[in-house]
Amino acid sequence: MKVTMVGVSGSGKTTYMSSLYETLGDAGQNDAGFYLAPRSVQQFDKAILSVGDFSRFSLVDKFKWPDGTQQTTVWPFTVYYNSKPVTYFDWIDYRGGILTEITDALDTNDTSEATKSEISDLASHIELSNAVILVADAFVLTYYSNIKEARHRSGARRIHEIFTTYSRMYPNRNLTFVIMLTKADTVDPKWKSDNYAPLIERGMEVFNQMVSLCKQNPTWEGGIVPVSAVGEGNARRTVVPTGDMIHPFKSEDKIIGFPAPLNAEHVLFYCLGQTLKQMKVEAHKSIKQREKELSEVLKKAGLVNKIWSLITRKPDAESVARAILEEKNKDYEVLSQFEPHIEPLLNKALERVRRIA
Repeated sequence: MKVTMVGVSGSGKTTYMSSLYETLGDAGQNDAGFYLAPRSVQQFDKAILSVGDFSRFSLVDKFKWPDGTQQTTVWPFTVYYNSKPVTYFDWIDYRGGILTEITDALDTNDTSEATKSEISDLASHIELSNAVILVADAFVLTYYSNIKEARHRSGARRIHEIFTTYSRMYPNRNLTFVIMLTKADTVDPKWKSDNYAPLIERGMEVFNQMVSLCKQNPTWEGGIVPVSAVGEGNARRTVVPTGDMIHPFKSEDKIIGFPAPLNAEHVLFYCLGQTLKQMKVEAHKSIKQREKELSEVLKKAGLVNKIWSLITRKPDAESVARAILEEKNKDYEVLSQFEPHIEPLLNKALERVRRIA
């Protein structure tokens, strides 16, 4: 399972990993019975330059915010439910600057190989992802009264451009996404009433183009949820207007209380619940049907067979198919044991995540 997280620089992606550690990591506890444990990984592709160390991102050890993501980072986890493994997944945190660079490249018609390669890499990760997290700074959404400016400053416009292209290229592809409104504790109190209902409405308005795309694609499942890494009253924000059109304000957030993350786990529960629900449908296909589909894929995968032959010196495509099929069937065996918990998991997520329908 693969989850990709995208958002502009400073939107709170890396800090979110800190809140996830406090909620579901070794130090975290939750009443749903889930927790995450890091797992070892082999070398990833060239687009991913760093493997994240989950335990290094504890907010309560130093009461300091983690450094931002300067390079695309993968966080490999095993998900456990009541001490039993449920699934493996890779959480990919794309460096924030890439959204700006992609937009600039499109605006200036930059066709350099480096630019095309990075755009292609991001598109590939989104294509292969079971779920995508769209990260936006809640304070930025509410700071600007002009919706178009809020859309631009938050990265919503860039995100929409990417997923418009995705929708055009893959019109029938399943996509689970959740719009995560970070730093929800920093917004004015008027946005926090009724469990942040006004903030959620503002998020829907700023991301209205993504909402429209979701409604146009019947195979898409979307949600939106406010999140805070430290919780209400545990951080103090100082904002100073600069008068600069490019950077209109400077802000500083200081942790002043013991972190109590808000809604961090619900983002993950939504991604897992929707993905496992889709997998359940796939799992109900017969083994023979899956074997036939896999065989058809391998017939077209001449390069895969050549590589396999070179490595093993035994050009046996059927062995490849069998190995993949057996691994897939093992996944479905685990899934079948967890199947009764899928709906409760999704329902738990939907206590805080609002569906985009």
